[in-house]
Amino acid sequence: MEPRKDHRHVAAGPNPRTPKAFGRRPTAFVPHPPLISGGWYQRTDHEVDGPGRCPVRRPVEKSAKVALRLTLVFGPLGLCYLSTVGGLAAAAVGAATIAFGGVAMVAVIWPVAMVLALLALPRR
Repeated sequence: MEPRKDHRHVAAGPNPRTPKAFGRRPTAFVPHPPLISGGWYQRTDHEVDGPGRCPVRRPVEKSAKVALRLTLVFGPLGLCYLSTVGGLAAAAVGAATIAFGGVAMVAVIWPVAMVLALLALPRR
């Protein structure tokens, strides 16, 4: 009768066929920003401090007068006061409208930009 084989795992030694890595050590990833909890974005004025939490300042209130003045002077680019992406998108649409519709379309674009400025103001 044959002796029973031992099937337990034996630690393997270095294999000469294993490719070697000659690259540099990877750069370390920066950890995620601390968790934020409580405060103005949850409709309370109380900030909760604790490990991994940092207080967040309340965003600056946007003025309707300033928004209207900027859109009156700069047109669709004045919307950048309220929303940078929205202002640039409105300026691109305005430029395309002027390119295809002529300079007379400025009389339509400027008032539309002013109405959009009032609609984009945060509600209180």
